[in-house]
Amino acid sequence: MLESNQNNLKLSGAFDRDSLRRTLAAIHNLTKQGFTQINLDLTDLTLAFAPQMMPLAAVCRAKMHEGIETMLELPSDSKLARLFNNCNWSNIIDPRGHEESHYRPHSHLPALLYSDADAHFKVVDQIMELLLRQLEGFTRNQLAALEWAINEITDNVLNHANSPIGGIVQISIIKKKRLLEFVVCDVGASIPGTLRAAHTKLTSDSDALDRAIREGFTRNTTTNQGNGLFGSYRIAQLSKGSFFIYSRFATLEYREKNGLHVGKVDIPFPGTIVVCAIKLENPRVLLDALSFKGEQHTPGYSYVDRATDAEVIRLRLKDECRSFGSREVGRGFRSKLATLTHSSSTRIVLDINDVPLVSSSFADEVFGKLFAELGAMGFMSRIQIVGANQVVRQLIDRAIAQRMAAIAKPQE
Repeated sequence: MLESNQNNLKLSGAFDRDSLRRTLAAIHNLTKQGFTQINLDLTDLTLAFAPQMMPLAAVCRAKMHEGIETMLELPSDSKLARLFNNCNWSNIIDPRGHEESHYRPHSHLPALLYSDADAHFKVVDQIMELLLRQLEGFTRNQLAALEWAINEITDNVLNHANSPIGGIVQISIIKKKRLLEFVVCDVGASIPGTLRAAHTKLTSDSDALDRAIREGFTRNTTTNQGNGLFGSYRIAQLSKGSFFIYSRFATLEYREKNGLHVGKVDIPFPGTIVVCAIKLENPRVLLDALSFKGEQHTPGYSYVDRATDAEVIRLRLKDECRSFGSREVGRGFRSKLATLTHSSSTRIVLDINDVPLVSSSFADEVFGKLFAELGAMGFMSRIQIVGANQVVRQLIDRAIAQRMAAIAKPQE
């Protein structure tokens, strides 16, 4: 529900797509009335998700560039208020009233702004570091396919949108559903705006969105291949995930049960939001999706390639993990080590200096399981541990010995 009183917008209940559109219209109307301050009262909000909050946050940040200040009252529900702060929505909507989020949980990356090539590069690297730790068992090429899709969608903002705030991207891995979701948003020229300027035969915003996910369709074929949205859509489709675009007066949505639907909406979004949800149960389909003009495309020079370029990979455990007491933290780091070892023959030097103690569960999760996976020869030839104090070394040796015993036991 939305209630408007002067420049105060009070939102209650669940913030869904309809709520988003009505709030966008209300902000537009208040701007037209000459208000230079808009207050968003979310105290009675009960539910919110990134695909709806990201575009609202983007519009609010864009209003700041127009000299219009947005102020935010957080939900009264403490859990929901923490979500707003942790996801960085609070800071993007109201940077004066709420600090930037530095929360980095194991399977999420908060909403991050990027406005130039350097910032974009750093954001994508943060995303890939998260995926490297969370997507256990994925090959270098499968991770590179995900990196390609994320790069393409986020880079479209810089290449096409001319957005005054740049772009915003947020990543979530929903482990129970084996789902990766990335949301990318800008308040720029929009997909219909850029495509219809070059393709005058496009009759509507809906038509523009429908063509945007077709292979090779782009604003300028001399400089762009037009496969970014198409390839990302195909990854979502073949993995049995979902894909959603909202740009100007049109939306495009794909779900496996309902198929593809493109339609018109009455309230425009002044830019573009792309929500790509990829099922992770069958990583092999990721590369199948990247087939252009009948030829398989293999993304080149990925994050993993850059990580393994050196003759020796040097990692400091203190920099890699926030703590050393839980199996959950160790699981992410072991996933990274496993991918690096499987992706190249480069030796890894792991510096454990300045780590006074690790738990037995952490030692088993990282070193015991990796030893069992690589085997004795593989582990000793690929992993070199340096700088560990006597206690930590004993815990690591014990974890490895217990794994060796467990492997040997069935053979007795």
